[in-house]
Amino acid sequence: MDALTSRTFRRFALAVILLATGLLAFYWQQGNASQGSGVTPKISYYHWANTYTDDPARLHTYAPVQLYLKLLDIGYRDQNLSINPTDIRTPPSVPVTPVVFLDNDALKDAALDTVYAQILTHIPPQKYQRLQVDCDWTEQTRDTYFAFLTRLKTDYPYLSVTLRLHQVKYAARTGVPPVERAALMYYNMSDIRDPETQNYILDTEVGQRYLQNFEEYPLPLDLALPLYQQTRVIRQGKLVHLANSAEINAAKTERLEDNHYKVTQGHYWQEYYLYPDDELRVDTVDLKALQQAAQQLTAVMHPDEVIFYTLSDAARFTPDGLAAIAADFSLRSQP
Repeated sequence: MDALTSRTFRRFALAVILLATGLLAFYWQQGNASQGSGVTPKISYYHWANTYTDDPARLHTYAPVQLYLKLLDIGYRDQNLSINPTDIRTPPSVPVTPVVFLDNDALKDAALDTVYAQILTHIPPQKYQRLQVDCDWTEQTRDTYFAFLTRLKTDYPYLSVTLRLHQVKYAARTGVPPVERAALMYYNMSDIRDPETQNYILDTEVGQRYLQNFEEYPLPLDLALPLYQQTRVIRQGKLVHLANSAEINAAKTERLEDNHYKVTQGHYWQEYYLYPDDELRVDTVDLKALQQAAQQLTAVMHPDEVIFYTLSDAARFTPDGLAAIAADFSLRSQP
């Protein structure tokens, strides 16, 4: 009887020790999580042009882990399917995740078999196991899009998608794509058609309104941040042209305020004719704006990867400056 009691006591004591150890480990992990993970996200870049020529010098300078290389643009324009593959002039010298841009209007039942065949032709699964799909689906096209992603998963085992802010905040309504992970596009969040929009590319005030539901969102999220700049041409209160340039002809324009100009003399600019009284809104991003975006986002997410859009725009920034943006996610407190 004494031996049995002794064994029972030892078992009880061992159970108490294991329980205490587990609780200590749990609270230690929770405490560490509140201080941040200490792991700096990897840095990658998008390449989003219709041609690609390898640039070893730039790749060496900015040292991406990989390129997200748009290889195929699929649209639905003028009642016809439009297929535009990227012209690869020299092979990439870094690892690549191919990206397909899929126009929401291309999600038509009659076109999907053709879309699927075109993806397999231009991005052969024998060569690429990874694939990212960029599509701003709607509630009306969600079921079709998600079924199409499920079909793609049989060919590309590492499938990811791009995600807009509203698709995180309102996930219960917009749905969650059936993929391995997603890249949150933290840019283009304002109304591009509104002439009063101060900066269409990166508006952190608008972004702040959408930073909800991140803890509940079931997919791991990487982060895409913008480096590019552009100019909106507004004529009589309407957006009439968009140019991938921020260089304004100072002699033929009048500066109204920061990044806001009025044309005083008609002239050709970026192969487009500007009329007197046209307004120009220059949308741009600097390191301070990226730092502010990172400060907002560290409160709700810790990405494994920060993907800058795009590599060709990185020349306006130093590699150390961009590395500091990614490092910010390992230094700040996590929820």
